[in-house]
Amino acid sequence: MKNHSSKVLLILILLSARTIPSDAQVMVEAVKSPHELRIPAGFELGLGTGYTLPHRDMMQHLVSGHSRRIAISYGWELSGGWTENRSSNGKPWQGFEIAWTDLGGDALGSVTSALWMTRFPCIIGHTELGLGAGWSSNPWDADNAPSSVAMSTRFNAGLHAAWTFPIRSTERSQWFVKTSFTHFSNGAISLPNLGINNIGIGILHQWKEENILPQRKLNESRSTSPRPLIFELSIRSGARDVGLPGGALHPIFNLHLLGLYHSNRAKSNSRCWAIGNDVGYNQSLRITGSKSAAENPVNRLQYSVLGGIRWGFHRVQLTALQGWIFTNPDLELGRSYLMVTMQYECSPSVAIELGLKSSQFRADYPFIGIRHELGN
Repeated sequence: MKNHSSKVLLILILLSARTIPSDAQVMVEAVKSPHELRIPAGFELGLGTGYTLPHRDMMQHLVSGHSRRIAISYGWELSGGWTENRSSNGKPWQGFEIAWTDLGGDALGSVTSALWMTRFPCIIGHTELGLGAGWSSNPWDADNAPSSVAMSTRFNAGLHAAWTFPIRSTERSQWFVKTSFTHFSNGAISLPNLGINNIGIGILHQWKEENILPQRKLNESRSTSPRPLIFELSIRSGARDVGLPGGALHPIFNLHLLGLYHSNRAKSNSRCWAIGNDVGYNQSLRITGSKSAAENPVNRLQYSVLGGIRWGFHRVQLTALQGWIFTNPDLELGRSYLMVTMQYECSPSVAIELGLKSSQFRADYPFIGIRHELGN
């Protein structure tokens, strides 16, 4: 399978190289072959290699080689809406990516993923964020795959961050170097679930038409500029598997209060600072001591303080927060965690939420919720 995949990658590289003729060649080929099949602008092909991080001691034996990746993407340049006056260095890009990643170990297998991607122009190149799902080829199984402790389900959530740097541009194409970090986990819905964290570097080829990519015009989701200070209240629920694999799911409920600050000096309203308070009832806690959480439900209450940033994409927002638990931390997961939430605005005041809470670079639990903007 791996040898066959390597041959396919080599063929795709040669084909992509053939599709970048000079300007003169383009004119000659257009005369000779007016009906020649050409790859439409907006498509991208990416090839890369990397390393799966053994972020837990029990994962050391699972990583036996370098990871390999091939990705096909299609996207558009965005204008209007949240992209207006964002940066003088370029336009944001948004699209979807289908990728296959060999994780560098027989016990790890491979992941086929589908991610929704957004690239933001920065001083040098673009930063990139992605959210989606992955399908594992070798999940944990007590009989057939007892060593595959990284993931226990075939279907997993995926988070992605990357940076791209342009290295060559022609009338029909552009080449980038890309460094990336991708995380896959089922959110502890089923154990074992250590998660996969893969870092990599690769080359990306983008097809264009005379330096132009497909365009998509966005409309503002709000008729007026946001207030400098906004407060939101969210009610969330999730579940987590604790103990032996396939055990009972333990419910978790959270009440989340978030304050957002839009700076008047910011070039764009699509970014804002966020500070939050979170109170949760965690049925899955492992607590030792004189008072058992089973005897006193108050010992299952967790209070957290969070801080981070939110990005707005038309009606969709992505919020990344670093949190610290002050009461009743989980003995296994600790006090510190990362929370990533995607919100979709049904109206200016109401949104649906979907997110992951991750401790020690592995998912603690996924959650869904509903959000209300106070005073709106």
